[in-house]
Amino acid sequence: MEKNKETDEIEKIGEAEKKEYQAMLLKNRVQKKFRVLRKWARKNLVTCFRLYDRDIPEIPLAIDLYEFLPEEIRSAEKAQAFVLSQAKDESQNIPGAARKRLSRTYLKIFLYERPPQHQKSESEEERWLLDICASLSDTLGIERSHIVCKTRRHDKGGAQYSKNSSGKNAEISARQNSSPQIAGNVFENGSIFFVNLSDYLDTGLFLDMRGMRALVKKCSQGKRVLNLFCYTSSFSVAAAAGGAAAIESVDLSNTYLEWSKKNFFLNGISGKSEFKFFRSDVFEFLEEAIRGRKKFEIIILDPPTFSNSKKTRGDLDLNRDWSALANLCLKILDENGALYFSTNSRRLSFDKNLLEECAHLETREITQETIDADFEQKRSHRAWEIKMSQHKH
Repeated sequence: MEKNKETDEIEKIGEAEKKEYQAMLLKNRVQKKFRVLRKWARKNLVTCFRLYDRDIPEIPLAIDLYEFLPEEIRSAEKAQAFVLSQAKDESQNIPGAARKRLSRTYLKIFLYERPPQHQKSESEEERWLLDICASLSDTLGIERSHIVCKTRRHDKGGAQYSKNSSGKNAEISARQNSSPQIAGNVFENGSIFFVNLSDYLDTGLFLDMRGMRALVKKCSQGKRVLNLFCYTSSFSVAAAAGGAAAIESVDLSNTYLEWSKKNFFLNGISGKSEFKFFRSDVFEFLEEAIRGRKKFEIIILDPPTFSNSKKTRGDLDLNRDWSALANLCLKILDENGALYFSTNSRRLSFDKNLLEECAHLETREITQETIDADFEQKRSHRAWEIKMSQHKH
């Protein structure tokens, strides 16, 4: 295999040569993938995608590329027209078109914690990462000040829901600490989303869930939609774009509910009484919805793998608790509805028999159809569609 060959070559050389060789491997890999994915992104009207995902074991990085929309673009319609126009200009080699795009292009790099035998000191890691940033800047023509790096560590808790202020997840970046916030709007499948690359571990938009968002958009026409653990409500935006009749978005964080409302505003769907936001523990919300005899035709259940917020009545361990959550959702699912359950946990064991009245349910794994081109090699999530069996009706 290619990976083993590269690993063998890396292990044979000294430290300085090793660093140089790794930079060369990454450069070649990124150049190749960028050519392919840039064409795919233009065709699919996507301005952010994953460029590299730990393809080479000794380079444990995930690299996401974001092309921000110009600040004056303030509606989904104008955004789509702009993206189409930009693609046309570049395909016709209009002078300056590529340079303008690059001036609005950023990289978000996640450094994954190395296994103990390959760990470096903090200073070594920072030097290594800065060298990688310099190489990527040269390779892609992106300003070094437009490259933001974060470290992902193996710790429990809702890391994606926390601001990045602790020393543990401190930013290692090519930009200066005094530099301003790096944030902007991106475009995907007809909708605008606000992303923040600098202040949080995650950006506000999970790129691997793009296919799931497209699926929700496709099947939301006229439906009552519930989005649990909504984060910044990208699923809710997709449902609204698909013509949902009513949407309820639930999260514990005021910060992310405000971010959700910003996304709704950007897409011209804010202020509608049928689109509601709830700050609540999901278990409590579901129990209240059951008591109130609420019904939804689409329920989106995409929880964090772990959460230990003080605002909840107990820790969430999805590997343990997924069936309890799903069973509560099924109690408020319309008989003609669908529950869409997804997870990033590789350890979760999905067993239909843990669902109440499982004999009357139809479950279908939909992982493959929700994986886009930039995640084909490293599937970062699994997903299922759960419906009431037609035989029960």
